[in-house]
Amino acid sequence: MKNRLSLLALVLITFLFSCNDDVTRKGDQLYNEGNFKEAVDAYSEYLKTNPKDIKSLYNRGRAYEELKQLDKAKADFIAVLDVDGDNLNANLSMGKYWYNQKEFNKAIIFFDKVIELDGLRSDAYMLRGRSYHQKGDFDKAMENYNQAINFDNDNAEAFLYRGALKIALNQFKTACQDFTRSQALGSSEASEALAKHCR
Repeated sequence: MKNRLSLLALVLITFLFSCNDDVTRKGDQLYNEGNFKEAVDAYSEYLKTNPKDIKSLYNRGRAYEELKQLDKAKADFIAVLDVDGDNLNANLSMGKYWYNQKEFNKAIIFFDKVIELDGLRSDAYMLRGRSYHQKGDFDKAMENYNQAINFDNDNAEAFLYRGALKIALNQFKTACQDFTRSQALGSSEASEALAKHCR
């Protein structure tokens, strides 16, 4: 009898976990299809029974971002960091959040953390460079753009913003080279910059 109860409990637990996995997979599928509101609902359903599931919290935050519900996105990213302060994606997302709020010092703190965790993240260097650029600290901005390009020679945004910084520094020839590279990598903004500064 005891063995049958243990087996029944195991089957029930497996069933519950498999149902939960189905809910998170459904949320991921909805997100990938661009159905962000439905994705939020699916993740929220799962989080009712697993409130600290990092993957679902983070993915719901990303869905909220797509819905322009930035305060809710921020709350989910912070919830992830409360569970795992070293979560790379949540730190990066919080840096972007503060950058978009024009809180560049706060943004830099999160980009610093990402780089501390993974010093090869080209996107983190590029975003930290943009934050320094906005603060008017051109030396640090240039250093970060250079690092971003060092780690990913196909980072169109890093070339674009390094070019923009070079325009501000009156380095037109190399700025135009950066815009040309950025354009070749698919940046439409680089095309506009070339037309404006390099004809």
